[in-house]
Amino acid sequence: MASEEELLNAIRMAGGRVTAQRRVICEYLANTDSHPTPTQVFDVVSKANPDISLATVYNTLNMLQELGIIVGINFGGGHTHFDTNTEPHINLVCMRCHTITDIPIDQALDLYSGAWREDGFEPVAYKLDVFGFCEECREAKRIEIQEELTKRTNPGNGKLKQSSKIAIGGKASVS
Repeated sequence: MASEEELLNAIRMAGGRVTAQRRVICEYLANTDSHPTPTQVFDVVSKANPDISLATVYNTLNMLQELGIIVGINFGGGHTHFDTNTEPHINLVCMRCHTITDIPIDQALDLYSGAWREDGFEPVAYKLDVFGFCEECREAKRIEIQEELTKRTNPGNGKLKQSSKIAIGGKASVS
C-alpha cells in the first residue's frame, strides 16, 4: 500500500500541485485498508475539512489512478471503488453488498513475470477481481430470488408456473 508521501510525490512528479485538500485525501488513502468510493472518501475527509469538494476528491482519485499508484475497481454505472494496494493480490468482490476482500497471490504472479519480461512489458499495478457473493449476501440473494419466483406464481393454484433451480455461489435449491 502506498504511503501518504508516495501518493503526494506521484502528484508532484506529474506536475500537479500538492494542495491541502489533496494532502488530506492522500493521508486518508494511505491509512485505509478499505476500497473506498469517491463518496466514501469525501464523507470522511470533509468532516474535518469542510472546504473540500466532491469534485476535488474525484479529480485527485482519477489523477492517482492515471498515475498507476491506485487502482480503480469498476462495478459499472459509475460505481467505482479505489484500491490503494497495488501489490499482487486478488480482489474478492461481492456483487450484492460490494465489499472487497484482498487475497495475496504472490506465487501465481511469479508464473507470469517471465512472460512480461519477454514482451518488454513492465506492470505498474496488478489487478485480478473475482466476482461472486459473500456468505451473508449469498443467503439474502437466494431469498430475493425465491421471492421473485413466488411473485410469478399462477394466481389460480398458487404454484410456480415452472420448477426452478436457484444456484447462488455453487449451492442450489429447488423451488
